[in-house]
Amino acid sequence: MFPRQAGNYLLGCCLLWVIPVHSTYAQESARPVISPLATLGKLAAALLIVLCVFWVFARIMRQVQGHQAGGLQHGLQVISTLSVGQRERVMVVQVGDEQLVLGVTGTQINTLHVLDTPLTDKKVEQDQTDFRQKLKSALKTRVGV
Repeated sequence: MFPRQAGNYLLGCCLLWVIPVHSTYAQESARPVISPLATLGKLAAALLIVLCVFWVFARIMRQVQGHQAGGLQHGLQVISTLSVGQRERVMVVQVGDEQLVLGVTGTQINTLHVLDTPLTDKKVEQDQTDFRQKLKSALKTRVGV
């Protein structure tokens, strides 16, 4: 008698699995088919909206920061910079009619010297072209090796 009851139990479990699956398929056939292309289009439109909002926000922040920093930089110009350590550098700054040599560290800024004769743009450009020429020659010798 035991094997017969086990067989009925097994048959009942199989029918319980088949009936809900069959009714689920019957309900799904009545649903409209969702197009993957339409879903992709909606996703692309949502992404485009998010990117546009981000772009507008970035433009607004740039305008706000530009107005704040514009008043502070009026009359100041960095003429030249030389790094002398990881966080230390020497800068030449134009302030009005004077040029200052500043020592800049991670924690403080010190005036090292006030230049009597200001540096001209030609001197700075000449230093930059000298560096460019040295870099080009170093790259040529390194590539040739």
